[in-house]
Amino acid sequence: MRNILTIEEFRNLKRENLLDYKYYGAEFFFYKEGDDIFKEILNLPKEKLEKIPLYNFAVTAQERAWDALNQLTLAYSAGHEITELREFYQTVLERWMTYSERYIKYDNSAESEGAYVALLPLFGDGYEQANRLVCFTILLGHEKHLKKLMPIIDFKNPKKDGLLERLVSFYVTDRGMPPDECTRHLPYFKTLKIFSAEKEKRAEMMATYLEQWYHASRREAYHDSHERGMNFFGYWSWEAAAITYLLDIDDRSFRDAQFYPKDLVDFARNMQADPTASGTAAPPDGELRATAGQSCPKAGRWEALDIPPQVKSYQQDELMLNLGSAYGLTVWRYMDG
Repeated sequence: MRNILTIEEFRNLKRENLLDYKYYGAEFFFYKEGDDIFKEILNLPKEKLEKIPLYNFAVTAQERAWDALNQLTLAYSAGHEITELREFYQTVLERWMTYSERYIKYDNSAESEGAYVALLPLFGDGYEQANRLVCFTILLGHEKHLKKLMPIIDFKNPKKDGLLERLVSFYVTDRGMPPDECTRHLPYFKTLKIFSAEKEKRAEMMATYLEQWYHASRREAYHDSHERGMNFFGYWSWEAAAITYLLDIDDRSFRDAQFYPKDLVDFARNMQADPTASGTAAPPDGELRATAGQSCPKAGRWEALDIPPQVKSYQQDELMLNLGSAYGLTVWRYMDG
């Protein structure tokens, strides 16, 4: 993550209105300080390192994994560029992999005394972290890493989750049929019917989900966290963004909804259509798309996935126009002939 935003950058760019600059700055300092302390521990002489209990290493690695995910979340709320978040994701994944390795090493040792604890307990607060991890992985264009992430989520969780399994199923095909329930009931189970709904009804259903999302989240740890001083990283329905992207829902009717992280959806859609991007999913339902500078693959009317959307007729092999889109890449979607 690059240097902290200046106060003026923060005021102009922040996405979460309830986020305070002093808190944002203090949290970034806290994350850096934690990294420095951990590096000092790892630089201890070998004989001292060997005396540190495996549990201590596991807990420290857990805290670093949590901090990295929270830093990524906070950076989105504060207004950091999405390309910067995409780069920092690699650090997030690395820390969760390290946490998994160190915890499993402890779990397999006599020191654990048969403890049975999930890395991300889906029946508790670990669900919200798992949801963020899966959604960020998809929306930041790192979906190829889901196969690495899912064993972390699976570890010692007795049941799979209906929402997470539906999200992951777009990229990982060997996990069986997703269950029809969520391990954390509200608000998440309300998303399941969106997946099974007719395409033309999904936008209205998503708009309703976002209207009800915060109240339905009243039993979640993040609810009212802005009033408690610490541990506030912004209020966002990450799952709404991931579902909108994966099901290619037209978000014009709800893109200004309070808890909808629209910038991530726009970024994911541009990443998906960029022919130079690796590991991205094919457009849903075989939808035909092209990017600015490409030769038009099919004559007809094309809609630019931009705000506001624009429609233009192209002849086959005519160059697709660049409209100066927010992320530097205009994506065109074929409408009709």
